[in-house]
Amino acid sequence: MSDNLPTIYIHMLGEFSITVKDKTISDQNYHSQKLWHLLSYLITYRNRKISQTELIRLLWKDGQSSNPNGALKTLMHRLRALLKKLDYPEEFILQKSNSYIWNHSLSCVFDVDVFESYYKEGLYADSKEKRLEKYRKAITTFKGNFLPRMNQETWSAPICAYYHNLYLKIAIETINMLMEKERYAETANICWQALTIEPYMEDFHYHLIRALYLSGNLDAALKQYSTTTGLFLSKFADAPSEQLKTLYKEITRTTEKVEIGLDIITNDLKKGLQRTEAFYCEYETFKYIYHLEAKIPKQTETFIYLCLITITSQTETMPATDTLTFIMKKLQEIISKTLRPSDIYTRYSISQFLLMLPCDSYDTTFIIIKNILNQYDKKIGNQRIKINYMIQSLESS
Repeated sequence: MSDNLPTIYIHMLGEFSITVKDKTISDQNYHSQKLWHLLSYLITYRNRKISQTELIRLLWKDGQSSNPNGALKTLMHRLRALLKKLDYPEEFILQKSNSYIWNHSLSCVFDVDVFESYYKEGLYADSKEKRLEKYRKAITTFKGNFLPRMNQETWSAPICAYYHNLYLKIAIETINMLMEKERYAETANICWQALTIEPYMEDFHYHLIRALYLSGNLDAALKQYSTTTGLFLSKFADAPSEQLKTLYKEITRTTEKVEIGLDIITNDLKKGLQRTEAFYCEYETFKYIYHLEAKIPKQTETFIYLCLITITSQTETMPATDTLTFIMKKLQEIISKTLRPSDIYTRYSISQFLLMLPCDSYDTTFIIIKNILNQYDKKIGNQRIKINYMIQSLESS
């Protein structure tokens, strides 16, 4: 083979594509599942011969083809025709007796090999700075999980898990090193990328919120905390961990200590006066306001009532996740628009909202709740869903 032949770039992380100069073929542009299954298997196990029998068992499970040898021959012909679109003068796949093998004489760069080599170079680096440099390159190389369109195949699952877990290990260690160096913007960027790979790993959410907070972006940190707690409530019916709640309290305490001119503070406070909807807050804030209200001596005819609204099925069980997510989203919109600007509410659990309502009597509170239920019946009205509510005055609680 001539040394002047161009390099072949093969991407298997986040996508499956082969590029030679300005020509690319990708499984996103060609929709023959079996053809790309065959190609991905040959490339993944490129260091050994693969028999026709092995490929037939892979592609036509349980004897799905009446003529598997002929079907494989036809599929291999189509695969070679696809690879010719790259205008490469050498054969990519060689046939030896009754086996096939990837052509080892080709000059190829595999992103999985680049990713792993950066990891190993970083692991054995002689300084933290060099390790950080190599790990950051590994993170940049990792565009997503291994062969995402093959994730249902039993042979690819352990390989995908290996690269996925290796990426998580590199990302967490990189984040820790960046936080030590107080490089918060870089930390946040890696957290954002990591969350596209592993959206439910709390460590990434925690470090993202902390990086935003320590970089001085308090509003973004609080907003991200709200997004994170909502995500975990919807997905796992799980309240924020103690680690996240402690971080939230640290952020809110900081916002109270920042010294700004009183005129600036006053102007900022006035912005809230234009609010026409009820005030939604995180449960920790709700609890804080509740404690304040409980300590204020009552000198008027207005009382504080707590109301817990719970979504269940008609059999008092938890509805399906998709249904519950939809109902809770719509119910929050109704609560926000039905309550008064002076009312406060929070999401207490995956299926519950907790309201704090200043009213002159229980009957007034009951009317407010009935308005919410009536709006729900008009706009959603799902016969399989039941809404329960409880009302209790702050004094009696």
